[in-house]
Order: sequence, then C-alpha cells, then structure tokens
Amino acid sequence: MFDEFQIQLTTFDWNGVSGLTNILMVILTGLLLYGLKQGSNNIKESALSRDADILRWAMAEMDLLKPAIRIITEAHKRNAYCNCQFKHELEFESCWSVEELAAAQEVSVKLQRIGYMALHNLISRNHFMNVWGPMYLSIWYSLEAWVIHKRLELNEPAKIEDGAYSRIYLEQFALYCERNLPEILVNNERKRFNLPLIDKNQVGLKAKLMRRTKSSCEKLNI
Repeated sequence: MFDEFQIQLTTFDWNGVSGLTNILMVILTGLLLYGLKQGSNNIKESALSRDADILRWAMAEMDLLKPAIRIITEAHKRNAYCNCQFKHELEFESCWSVEELAAAQEVSVKLQRIGYMALHNLISRNHFMNVWGPMYLSIWYSLEAWVIHKRLELNEPAKIEDGAYSRIYLEQFALYCERNLPEILVNNERKRFNLPLIDKNQVGLKAKLMRRTKSSCEKLNI
C-alpha cells in the first residue's frame, strides 16, 4: 500500500509558499508596529500624568503660600524692606515686623525650589507661568531688596551676573516670567508697586534679562 505513496516535490508550488510567508511577515510587522505605538502612547500618558501631578503639587504649594504672600506684598506696599536710596548697603534700617520677615523667608525658600523645577522643566514652566506668573512677579518685586540684603549678609555679590547664587532660581524664574508674559500683564504688576513700566522692544532690556537669567551656578540654595 505504501509503495504507491509518493511525494513529488518537483510539482509543489514554492511560489505560493513564498507569498504566504510574505503575508505572514507583513502581519507580524504590523502587529509589532502596533505594539510599539501602544508602548509609546503609554509612555507619553505616564509622562503627562507625572507632569500633571507635579504641576498640581506646585499649584497646591502656591495656594498654601497665599497668606504669607499677602503679608509680604502688603508690607512692601506700606514700606520697602530697606531704606537704601541708590545702592544697597550692608548697614540699613528695616521696619518689617518679625511676622513679615518670617513670611519672606518661607515664601522665598519654597519659590526658590519651584523656580528651580520650572527652569529645569521638572514642571511645565509655561503652564506654571500662565497660572502663577503675575503673582510670581509681585512676589519678586516685593522681595528683591530682601534677597539682595540676604546676599550681602552672606558676602555674595548683589547681582546674579556678578556671581550671586542665593535665591538665584527665584530671581531667574521671575525674570523668565517678566520676559515671556504679555507686556500688559507685566506692566500691570509694576504699576501696583510703583515701578517704571518696561518696553519689551528695547534691545538693551531684553539683553539684560537674558544675561541675568543665564548663570553657570547650579546651586539650590535654601
């Protein structure tokens, strides 16, 4: 019975097998690409979720700071931190109360950390600026003299471009907001503190802001 059973490979259609193999390879490649796309989407969703969580944390921190922020902005509107006229000196008089000085310390420490995270894209700097940029500017305008005197007490230069690093990220992110927020918002905040208005079209101002927001020092001074 088996003597009559023969396999004739010469008549087998190998072209059909090759075509079927090609179809299977296309299907497998499509499945592989679909899997890679799903993995990429999952990574993006995880990154967005992480960014959203960090941004919510930063916004929650800002909400908690509102009472202290109100204390220092009202203190600055009532009386500037120092009585220095043209140049900040180590010896000065201040009429800020103990509560106001404590509020300045608390706000500057936390905004130093948030400023660091925003400048290094650990949180979305633009999202944070759009929500809190004007308030961040009002804080900086209220605390600028306080920060400068803190630097002088630590034997640092008063300005970032001269090598200062105390509260460097607080100042740098404030300047980032000042440079990137709409001019009308920036000038509205400056009006509140009786500061001269700025014109962002001035080349000198833009160059100054760029210099002050660039620094090789990466110390997170708290």
